[in-house]
Amino acid sequence: MEFKWVVNKEDIERLNNFVDKFKGNNFVKGRVKRNLSDSIPQFTESEFWKWMIGCLLTTQQRSGPNSRISKFLIITPFPLSYDSCKKTKNLKNYSYEVLTKSRGIRRTNKISEEIKFNFDWLVNDGWEKIINISEKLMEARKQKPSTENIKVEREACLLVQDLKGIGPKQSRNLWQAMGLTRYEIPIDSRIIKWLNKNEFPFTLSPSGLSDENYYQMLMGGIQEWCERADIFPCIFDAAIFSSYDEEWPEDYELW
Repeated sequence: MEFKWVVNKEDIERLNNFVDKFKGNNFVKGRVKRNLSDSIPQFTESEFWKWMIGCLLTTQQRSGPNSRISKFLIITPFPLSYDSCKKTKNLKNYSYEVLTKSRGIRRTNKISEEIKFNFDWLVNDGWEKIINISEKLMEARKQKPSTENIKVEREACLLVQDLKGIGPKQSRNLWQAMGLTRYEIPIDSRIIKWLNKNEFPFTLSPSGLSDENYYQMLMGGIQEWCERADIFPCIFDAAIFSSYDEEWPEDYELW
């Protein structure tokens, strides 16, 4: 059985008008700079680790410019840096204490368990896998943008779902935050709401997003729509994000 997306002229105009409305927003301009510029972000274990924790923190909590999560992530030095986590003898307890002291962060017990599991997964043989796929992503970023990049981006997203607490959405969030993807984006309730309001061919539910097959089906529709409108999915995502939050500072360095 085959499913085919059909994008018409009105669809293209609707998407272009929406993205144009937010193209001057600091968040959108930051996404262009990070994910589309010729300056290719370089992978480091410390950056990956920080964004992985950021994804765990935002699983059930908002991350707008004035949120508790964003304020925690910009603390310097970062309280849960990879170096500090390597030095502690009891990472689960250490993570729990750090997160609990930072008031307003939810699910601290669950997240501290996930941090410990993910640290062990990475130091066993995970880092080798992550570094290998990151090199493929960096090479793809050096090339002229092409939907052929979707394959390696999706491969990277599927790999990090071996980490605890990282599902279909957060796996896309992680690599996008590092500036290494352009086509695979985090789909959440905000995007679902926008699609339902803008004549997506069938009514969508956020409840299905935890299923990778459902996620890929929906992602395919978004990617087809964006390609026809000559818009990168990562910019569509940034415009959606901007439409729900107050303006971000011009020099922000998150998401």
